[in-house]
Amino acid sequence: MSKKIFIITGESSGDKIASLVIRKLKKKDLDIQFLAIGGENIKSEKVNCIFDIKDIAYMGLIDVLKNLFSIKEKINLTVKKIIEFKPDIIFSIDSPDFSFRILDKVKNLNNKIKTIHLVAPQVWAWRENRKKKLYKFIDHLLLLFPFEKKYFMGFLKNSYVGHPFFDFSVFKVNKLEHKNKKYFTLCPGSRNSELKIFMPIFIEVIKQINLNNNFIFHIPSSENNKDLITNYLHKSKIDNFIITTNETDKNFYIQDSILTISKSGTITLDICKNQCPLIVVYRTSLLNYLLIKPFVKTKFGNILNIIAQKEIIPELIQEKCNSNEIYIKAKKLIDNELLRKEMVSNYTKILEKIIVPNSLDKICQHLLE
Repeated sequence: MSKKIFIITGESSGDKIASLVIRKLKKKDLDIQFLAIGGENIKSEKVNCIFDIKDIAYMGLIDVLKNLFSIKEKINLTVKKIIEFKPDIIFSIDSPDFSFRILDKVKNLNNKIKTIHLVAPQVWAWRENRKKKLYKFIDHLLLLFPFEKKYFMGFLKNSYVGHPFFDFSVFKVNKLEHKNKKYFTLCPGSRNSELKIFMPIFIEVIKQINLNNNFIFHIPSSENNKDLITNYLHKSKIDNFIITTNETDKNFYIQDSILTISKSGTITLDICKNQCPLIVVYRTSLLNYLLIKPFVKTKFGNILNIIAQKEIIPELIQEKCNSNEIYIKAKKLIDNELLRKEMVSNYTKILEKIIVPNSLDKICQHLLE
């Protein structure tokens, strides 16, 4: 079978998922040509990228508006490259505001190219009317979570495939009572704009925790951001840290951490997969927050809290996302093993309901149909 697949990603989680799918397809020993927008993970699979995801990694509406001309240029370049490449399939992953504009333009130029999109736009959280337009440029929508199906039935073809991050995972009970309690994980995000927001806050949290505890702070990072994060810490005279840049090391240290503080996003599922207690934080500019808030229909930001319909994982959003509030919440969990164990037990029950062990096979099957 000879096939061409163009892959669109816009952030690190999509880049990671795409690399897993590419690896799985390559193992099938098929004649497939790939071209992509990607980052370190896709490039590690020896796939050419027309540009790197860091070139479009903007956070918040204001940041996007400031870089609108650059984004439009990247969209037009992508459309041009897709038409030249003549793929059988465009496989887009998340980043809907970027991906959907490309898919729409391509469909208007060549509607014979099949379009498959993974990660449904969160119409259940905000901007529900978006779903009415998706059929115009998406041939098949692949869903991560079973509850999403009811929102797209009757609007476009969709299939529940599960989350690829859990495809190869077997839950290991986090034996908190046997931990040496040496590590503490912090996940500030992958975009430069996220690091600018969260690293100063996390540094203040580290300083407060260092007054009473002797942890080594673990920070997962991309190779691109490693030096930037190191500089933040060194300037603050913090030296009890370790930075990981690959999945194996990242998972090891998260599994062996007493607690993780993470910005909201897909990374939180990785943390839960590794059975680590967690605090979720999120902050954006006041203007961004005021622009977005009226359209948000859910009071939770974390997907597991949304599914559970209650706060099983603590969330500190916007004005509550400050070093003092985070430290108070973290200290309570550090000092109370029962609270940590209860949290892990509660979110594991939710995860067990949504895990599809052969998610990657399902995705590959749809790409090969």
